[in-house]
Amino acid sequence: MGLPALEFSDCYLDSPQFRDRIKSHEAELEKTNKFIKDLIKDGKALIQAMKNLSVAKKKFAESLNEFKFQCIGDAETDDEIHIARSLQEFAGVLRSLEDERGRLIENAGDVLISPLERFRKEQIGAAKEAKKKYDKETEKYCNVLEKHLNLSSKKKDSHLQEVII
Repeated sequence: MGLPALEFSDCYLDSPQFRDRIKSHEAELEKTNKFIKDLIKDGKALIQAMKNLSVAKKKFAESLNEFKFQCIGDAETDDEIHIARSLQEFAGVLRSLEDERGRLIENAGDVLISPLERFRKEQIGAAKEAKKKYDKETEKYCNVLEKHLNLSSKKKDSHLQEVII
């Protein structure tokens, strides 16, 4: 079930149902903003964890590549030669895999995090800013109305003349 529609004509009536619909839209906007904030935070943490894992795997691949058997006698056995080559081959595959993962990680911030931050600032931030501006103007209007209603009839006349002049 989605949010109830906000009809422009309903704002003139200013019914309790319309205000409830506005409140549900504002609550959903706040929930979405919080969700995107958490998503950005978790995404950045994931990218950092992937970078750390990639560094650790590259270090492991380097260790595998540098591994040498201590041979008994003057020459290595065929098994020792095959094992050393296999470890070097595995280290090369691991290194190339991590190089590709590194390129993927570099683009993750531009492809995932930046658009989310931009959306949050431009769209949700603009809506929140418009609401703040509306609330501020409404408060000013209500204060002026309240001040006007609290004036006595003699003061109203003098106040109105001051405003006219």
